[in-house]
Amino acid sequence: VEAELGSDWVDAVAPAFDERRAVLVDDRWASAREDLARIALGQTAPGGGSGPWAEKEIDLTGSGEVVATQARWWAGRTDDAALKARLEQIAEAALDTTPGAWADDVAVVTGASRGSIAASVVGELLAGGATVVATTSSLDSRKVGFYRELYRTHARAGARLWVVPANMASFADVDALSSWIVTEQARTVGSTKTVTKPALVPTLLVPFAAGRVMGDLSDAGSRTEVEARILLWSVERLVGALATTGRDHDLASRLHVLLPGSPNRGMFGGDGAYGEAKAALDAVVTKWGAEKSWSDRVTLTHAIIGWVRGTGLMGGNDPLVQAVESAGVRTWSPAEMADALLTQGCTTALREQASVAPVELDLTGGLGEADLDLRALAEGVERPTVEEDDETPTVAALAPSPAQLPDAATPAWGEVTARPEDMVVIVGTGELGPYGSARTRFEMEVHDELSAAGVLELAWNTGLITWDDVNQGWYDVESNEPVDEADVHERYHDAVVARCGIRTYGDDGSMVDNTAPLLTSVYLDEDLTFSVGSESEARAMVAADPERTSITSSPDGEWTVTRKAGTEIRVPRRMELSRTIGGQIPTGFDPSAWGVPAEMLESIDRVAVWNLVCTVDAFLSSGFTPAELMRWVHPAFVANTQGTGMGGMASMHALYINTLLGENNPNDILQEALPNVIAAHVVQSYVGSYGAMIHPVAACATTAVSVEEGVDKIKVGKAEFVVAGGFDDLSTEGIIGFADMSATADSGAMLAKGIDPRRVSRANDRRRGGFVESQGGGTLLLARGDVAARMGLPVHGVVAYAGSFADGVHTSIPAPGIGALAAAIGGRESQLARSLTVLGLDADDIGVVSKHDTSTDANDPNESELHERLAAAIGRSAGNPLFVVSQKTLTGHAKGGAAAFQLIGLTQVLAGGMLPPNRSLDCVDDVLAEHEHLVWLREPLAGATLKAGLVTSLGFGHVAGLIALAHPEAFVQALPEAEREDYLARSRERVVAGRMRLAQVMVGAATAYERPAGRRLGKEGVRGREASMLLDPQARLGDDDVYVATACS
Repeated sequence: VEAELGSDWVDAVAPAFDERRAVLVDDRWASAREDLARIALGQTAPGGGSGPWAEKEIDLTGSGEVVATQARWWAGRTDDAALKARLEQIAEAALDTTPGAWADDVAVVTGASRGSIAASVVGELLAGGATVVATTSSLDSRKVGFYRELYRTHARAGARLWVVPANMASFADVDALSSWIVTEQARTVGSTKTVTKPALVPTLLVPFAAGRVMGDLSDAGSRTEVEARILLWSVERLVGALATTGRDHDLASRLHVLLPGSPNRGMFGGDGAYGEAKAALDAVVTKWGAEKSWSDRVTLTHAIIGWVRGTGLMGGNDPLVQAVESAGVRTWSPAEMADALLTQGCTTALREQASVAPVELDLTGGLGEADLDLRALAEGVERPTVEEDDETPTVAALAPSPAQLPDAATPAWGEVTARPEDMVVIVGTGELGPYGSARTRFEMEVHDELSAAGVLELAWNTGLITWDDVNQGWYDVESNEPVDEADVHERYHDAVVARCGIRTYGDDGSMVDNTAPLLTSVYLDEDLTFSVGSESEARAMVAADPERTSITSSPDGEWTVTRKAGTEIRVPRRMELSRTIGGQIPTGFDPSAWGVPAEMLESIDRVAVWNLVCTVDAFLSSGFTPAELMRWVHPAFVANTQGTGMGGMASMHALYINTLLGENNPNDILQEALPNVIAAHVVQSYVGSYGAMIHPVAACATTAVSVEEGVDKIKVGKAEFVVAGGFDDLSTEGIIGFADMSATADSGAMLAKGIDPRRVSRANDRRRGGFVESQGGGTLLLARGDVAARMGLPVHGVVAYAGSFADGVHTSIPAPGIGALAAAIGGRESQLARSLTVLGLDADDIGVVSKHDTSTDANDPNESELHERLAAAIGRSAGNPLFVVSQKTLTGHAKGGAAAFQLIGLTQVLAGGMLPPNRSLDCVDDVLAEHEHLVWLREPLAGATLKAGLVTSLGFGHVAGLIALAHPEAFVQALPEAEREDYLARSRERVVAGRMRLAQVMVGAATAYERPAGRRLGKEGVRGREASMLLDPQARLGDDDVYVATACS
């Protein structure tokens, strides 16, 4: 074959069809809600006007009652008369159930690539409500995004788009595709059968696949053969297959075929087999009258297509368009040609006509008859020049000054009756997760790229660059070469992103090359003899298996042990993991950059180290330190409620596995495995508090319960300040355990569907397959409101409500429930509703919910139901959209640390007014359609009024946490009016100081972590000073960083 057709031929005709990669997009009911919000906020396209169809008018006809209700809600909240009228029109149109022009058609369209005629045909068919099967030569996340956008911008409610990969040069693919189309696809789990694709009977075929064509007649060979396969023979094969299969139950059904003819029968030249293939379509038309085996079920329109601008075949000739049109030839855009093909070549009347004889449709625009000398035209046209990039350096890649604070969104506010001393506020946040800090995570969450400041922070944090204090500049660690700060973004952006997020697991501990160690049983087929070091060791061997073990000693005192044939022994081997994708801390993350000393890094579990870094970040980024805190608050009223779902996993692994293997462990390894010790290190090594130590272990809801505990401690007067949060790690034991429960996404199965590793976590998506495990967590500093006001601490959010609940009687530990609905017990008089009221809020002011959204089949619908019921119970208005944030699609599921990411992220959303999207969301699962308030975003959305938001966090063991956060403005409004300006100025100073401190740490001008000296008790009379301080309510830390109490002053 290679000798006859060349070495590339086998690859060129290799099959690409894989039914596992088929993607269905049919969620116009969901994307219409997002489009409606953008229209109401003055953004008609994602991102405020981006995308290939940004100028296309959005059509929401037939999108249903939910869209109509939401449109009426939006209309009632605008003073813009024109916008109000448009929204009212949308509401009316959404209820229009008139079928679209193509609603009865099932169309198969090949070659629907970006910019092609076929893609525009797909769009027009979707606009008419058709079911479309589109093929593409390959299908990855980028292409799925293209088809998702094509559907969103064109589809009428009820339209369905199937996208499958298929190589039209492969006859095997043509056969597999046609068989798949007409055959029902189903998935069976246990005794439950679920139809994933019904058997389809195509009524329309648009075989427009066309590869790149090149070469003249003298180049005829293997490439020409491949071109002919795509342009001709696969067309014939596909027509025959779809005409003769799957139609036994409907004898009257016909397949209408739109043949892509052309007047170019060699007039351009240099286009390989194109001219011959197009000429051969004339023969296909003629065969229709002679070959009844297929033609009885087929009607043909032979469209002679003229000059179409911007396509893959003709785009290179676009510079000639003006000259060609001047010669009297019409040229077409892909959309114009698609409209003509459908409205003139596929109508019901034309199909009736084609049942008598094939119809030829002239869409040449005069190209066939024109006397054009294309070579002469080309010589007379000036080709567009490519502008050279301006290589002049700019400061655009430099991080902004730390003193340049981003603009904060401050919504209008109602009357606040709560006093500052009655509030619990978040005054500091620190995070360490798969995208590093909260700063860099939020950049990726919103923009899908890092700023210059974000790249700089991560490059520094992961050891790619470091500051040279002698030369006062950055240098690359690997090459030891200086790096201009203006070049950092371009040089390191892709490198740091590759080290972050959800990705294939890197080697970590016992996990090597995505395998874990396993001891396998084998049986000796003959005696095995070996020496040991002592008699006691030898006799211990006998005691382990006396029936199959014998020992002997030699005159020189050496002991020999013999295990008899048939003895079972354990032999180590590597076991391949089925879960090989997760969210890991950025590769190369170096806690020592934060000032954590080597002796701590060597002696304490890494989860405790992460906690320490996050707590340091929480304090410093808010412009204060634990020492300053102790000057304002008695240390006995500073509590810690940090928790973990699983504890120090690395230490636990060492405690059990190393002991089993006879390997040495540190003497204190046990303490590092205890769940509470991750918080103990923060207290004893940094904060130095004496207050309550409550450390929840609530699985995946740990952080939410930690915050609840902290709020309760402050509310009942047991604390004035609380260090809260949660953390968890990854381990082979956890990875295997969750896989055995079928809770996590099977990496191989998800990759086989063509899903990018970074998009395997797919909350609310039709193709979700389970959660993606992750590691990390965060710290949240909680303070009583009056403490924050006195200290001038920056308030990130007001904790309006925090509660946790169980789910009653269950037979399954991980099965989700709706126990958190009890937060609304009493409806509008519930504690949740009343907590909002005293902050000047009500149910309608909750604009966003950061859902637990694990991407499991059970959780996502259950949690959606929970929020719908909760909204109704506390009086949310019909049609008031509730925007959904599914953060785990970016970070994975950090178990105990998950709600820390959510809560910190929600404070960022409220502060900036920017809603992040779910970029893994290709098609919202239709089981969620009943939830009338929820809106799922695929692109960032700005401009919505965001006064408050909810966080739900759900853990194994039926722990359900629900937290309501209010915008910081609620706190400002609670202050006496005369004090507000002063407070805002002081809090701003702290934020600027925090940003400056981080910048100083990065360049070595300051340290982040600083261990308190001498326990803050001085050098003499330590015991007595400590006792006096603990008994004196007025005791505070002095300016010399030593506690001062009445009895010791």
